[in-house]
Amino acid sequence: MNNEESKIKFYSIDGNKIDDLSTNDETLVINEEKKVKTSTGFDKALKIVIEKDINVLSNKLNKIISEITKRLVVLNVTINLSNNINDIDKIVDEVDKIVSDLIIKKSSIKIGIFSSNKKEKKSQIKNLDDAINFVSKCQNELISIKKEYCKLKERNEGLTGFEYEEEEKNEEKKEADPLERTINFYMTKEN
Repeated sequence: MNNEESKIKFYSIDGNKIDDLSTNDETLVINEEKKVKTSTGFDKALKIVIEKDINVLSNKLNKIISEITKRLVVLNVTINLSNNINDIDKIVDEVDKIVSDLIIKKSSIKIGIFSSNKKEKKSQIKNLDDAINFVSKCQNELISIKKEYCKLKERNEGLTGFEYEEEEKNEEKKEADPLERTINFYMTKEN
């Protein structure tokens, strides 16, 4: 048998071929013209997992925004950042503007030979420097959250437009298998 015929083909979610692996099974016949079908239950489960991941990212976003707000309140800088994960692009831009404003505020503090309140000004500069470093680290985290959110959103949107296999519900088989009935009983009991 030809080596080309004895390969397993893997497909991505959108049905495009992504990889080939050779196999020793010569009886295996793969029909490449057949459309990719998926189970509705699988897609629903995948959507639920993606939504949970988005909620985790949203919670991280809320924590980061609250930490930035706490740090800046000490410096008498008030901000009003959205905590909606859908506004992540706007949030990243606003945090970038906050870092710029803090740098400008820091550079406006001048300490000269005859300056009064040198200790206060040095303390302000140190506090602003710490805040700039902290907000910059948070900005990097926000950028990574943005990238992950965009990937999840794209995957979630990519789950539409498939043909679904009809899920067979064979009641006789369920009645015949006591282990499966027991597992289903306890699974529904928890819900």
